[in-house]
Amino acid sequence: MKLTAKLVVLFVLLSVIITAANGYITVQRVGSFYEGSMELGGQQLAALLERSVLLNLDAGGEAQALRFLEYANRQNKHTIIRWVWFDSQAHDKYTPRIPVEELNQMQSGQKSMWRVVRESNGRGFAYTYRPVAIRTGRHGGIELTGTLDALDRYVGHTNIYTFLLMGIMLLFSGIMVAFLGINVVGRPLQQLIEKTRRAGTGDLTGNLYLGGNDELTELAQSLNSMCLQLSESQEKVRAETTARISALEQLRHADRLHTVGRLASGIAHELGTPLNVISGRAGLIASGKLTEEGISESAQTIKAETDRMAVIIRQLLDFARRRTPQRVSVDLRQIVDQTIKLMAPLANKRDANIVVFESGQSVVTSVDVGQLQQVLTNLTVNAVQAMPNGGVITIDLGRRFARPPEGHDSRPGNYDYIDVKDNGNGISEEVIDHIFEPFFTTKEVGEGTGLGLSLSYGIIKEHGGWISASSEPNRGTCFSVYLPSEGGECSDES
Repeated sequence: MKLTAKLVVLFVLLSVIITAANGYITVQRVGSFYEGSMELGGQQLAALLERSVLLNLDAGGEAQALRFLEYANRQNKHTIIRWVWFDSQAHDKYTPRIPVEELNQMQSGQKSMWRVVRESNGRGFAYTYRPVAIRTGRHGGIELTGTLDALDRYVGHTNIYTFLLMGIMLLFSGIMVAFLGINVVGRPLQQLIEKTRRAGTGDLTGNLYLGGNDELTELAQSLNSMCLQLSESQEKVRAETTARISALEQLRHADRLHTVGRLASGIAHELGTPLNVISGRAGLIASGKLTEEGISESAQTIKAETDRMAVIIRQLLDFARRRTPQRVSVDLRQIVDQTIKLMAPLANKRDANIVVFESGQSVVTSVDVGQLQQVLTNLTVNAVQAMPNGGVITIDLGRRFARPPEGHDSRPGNYDYIDVKDNGNGISEEVIDHIFEPFFTTKEVGEGTGLGLSLSYGIIKEHGGWISASSEPNRGTCFSVYLPSEGGECSDES
């Protein structure tokens, strides 16, 4: 309703201004016309009286001329006619009503002077002076005095009429504009606002119908059409997102299975030792040559080796099993330790040694354990494969200040990190810019699909973090995983 109120105020204000301006212009025009008419009439009357005064002066002298003017004054009801001396110094009946100095300023040959004077009480008078040349040599003339009462009455009536008209216009225009504004503009706009608010909160249901055939109706129809298109687009996006998530989960699961295949030989070697121990102990028990104490010791050994094998197989199955993503608060050191246990057989087979930097700092954050373990496994497998002659893989974790890469929504601040560093062949500058692209790989056929780093990058990005890589040829590569600190505040730093 704010717009309606503004329209009402603007319309009424314009109406008042137009009415006041019209009244002012009318008064000024009528006043100018009235004063002009009075001036012209006074000059004409003064000219007639001048000729009559001169005739009476010639016929009977000054006394007869004054008597004529007194007679003319009695006969005229609207104008006071007097004889005045322009050089009069005393205030008598022949002294002009306006200052003598102004009359003496009349230029030679000027036929008349006209002045309007307002007294202290506001009453106005119009004076006309007509010089008359007489033989005595004194400077005198005829003074005509007319009141402006008629003009003042007209101005007063016009002002009253103007204010009354303004009041009537204010009343009726206010009523009409308010009524039309509320019904034609206010309510439709309020309905449009409510519709847009509901659309802003995600509620795209319910069409808006406005009567009429104006711009607001067209706007409502356009808004209904827009909401329908947005709803259809949301459904398409929802379906595409579901399909994308499903495909991404399938790719991640396939990547896990591919990693399991890589680990198979190492796991087989890791299971071979306990199987040999179990086989030997079982043979001793079956020979019947052991004492009861020896049988008990062999049985305990068999159980310990079986438990060891079960742990290895369970870790492998847990890694390969498809699970619903679920984030929990966990210490990153626990995930690193689990990954090292899983990767130890493969690393040992390649003569690679995995070392965890002991910082003593507990780094707790909210992550999906399975997904993060998949990321660390991919990075560790890459590190092992980057060292064909063996080497050392160093894993470091903690919390430090970092700046997100360009295009990332986060701000600079403190982030949890995991560094996976090897001392292998390294990555060239031409290749390192493409390592996170899907299906990009420099490995031999059968060694990788080129999805591992791409999927790992996507997993970390979904967690609100990023992966960066730095490398020097023949000196090794370091992959850094950054995750938002749980409960930490990202502080800007110049």
